[in-house]
Amino acid sequence: MSLKDYIRELRAIPTASLSDALNQIDINGTLNVHFNRVLEGIRIVGPAVTVLDKYSNRRVPPIEAIEAIDNAERGSVLVRAIEGGEACDIALFGGLMALSSKVRGLEGAVMCGAIRDFREIKDMGFQVFYRFLSPNTSIGRTEVKAVNVPIEYGGVRINPGDIVVGDDDGIVIIPRDRLAEVIERAKHIDELERREAEEIRRGRPFSQVIREYSRV
Repeated sequence: MSLKDYIRELRAIPTASLSDALNQIDINGTLNVHFNRVLEGIRIVGPAVTVLDKYSNRRVPPIEAIEAIDNAERGSVLVRAIEGGEACDIALFGGLMALSSKVRGLEGAVMCGAIRDFREIKDMGFQVFYRFLSPNTSIGRTEVKAVNVPIEYGGVRINPGDIVVGDDDGIVIIPRDRLAEVIERAKHIDELERREAEEIRRGRPFSQVIREYSRV
């Protein structure tokens, strides 16, 4: 199957099922921190384009991050983080970056820190998962260290090209080389839960159902 086919299938699979599938094969792919969302009920699925910042007082714009957006393939997900930990008062993403991302056809963004221009981003309908809100610019506080390098965040290693799936429950990262296996396991999990739900609707006690299917 092509990557487009896999992504099409992932759009119908909840992150909860994908998280369980990753757990079955001992892959830690669920970000273990809470993310807010600009848009409720809108999921994102796409390959990661990563940007790693470092703390710096040099007053330089994040040209490399902007170029990463310019050069990203349609359907990509921008992931940006700060080396050494997040900051709640430094905005890594704002209205102009969101507009550029939307025009270039990016699927969405995951900011491992703060964003600003929340209302502007919401009004344009671009989905961003973020940790905090802050009006502070990143200029003079961080600078881009590298683009399309592995990022460690939320207990998970995010490699360029790994598949990012975000929904109202949270975010999972699926290694590109395990995509087919994770999808098949998640689909099986969804089928088991569908059967459980049917049993419960027919009036069978959940305690009996769980003993048979072992799914919660």
